[in-house]
Amino acid sequence: MTFEKKAAYTDADYLNGDPVAFGALVVKYQGGLIGFLGRMGFSQAECEELAQEAFLRVWKNRASYNADKAGLSTWIFTIAKNIALNDIARVVPHTVDEFDLSTLLDKQPETDPANQYESYQTLQRLRHALRSLNPEDRVVIAAKFTPGMAKTDVAELLKCSEGALRTRFSRARQKLANILKQLDKTDE
Repeated sequence: MTFEKKAAYTDADYLNGDPVAFGALVVKYQGGLIGFLGRMGFSQAECEELAQEAFLRVWKNRASYNADKAGLSTWIFTIAKNIALNDIARVVPHTVDEFDLSTLLDKQPETDPANQYESYQTLQRLRHALRSLNPEDRVVIAAKFTPGMAKTDVAELLKCSEGALRTRFSRARQKLANILKQLDKTDE
């Protein structure tokens, strides 16, 4: 089997110990996982490192996956969430990415350097605000804005009801807005 046939894989195929099938699992979920971690305020490099650790744990613990308890994507995102929360809890401060103009040029080839730098500053401001939230609020916001995650998946990931999810998201979003307002005041 090759990665091109990944649509034909089932969850069982991904976790049966076949490295090629598992590679297809990584290809299938890595973008969403990296995006999820990025929405928690991690830098691109941190996201890639945390996602790699998550896939390593999925591989090592594939025999413990129970489809009756959670869907495969929810299980993978739960592992990533736990790794991210452990990383946040570490005493070692996170490093801030240095400005990399070539990365911005690759992502926004049509804009001028002033707009690219402004986009970079906005991203850094948002990352700083996200990192100011408590870890659980970071997870709520990240999960809620992850494309392809249904409300039921997010609620399952956070181990709460959909009603509680709405409340938790509303509170987290308000906290984030307050932090951003504070940052705006300090920038004036």
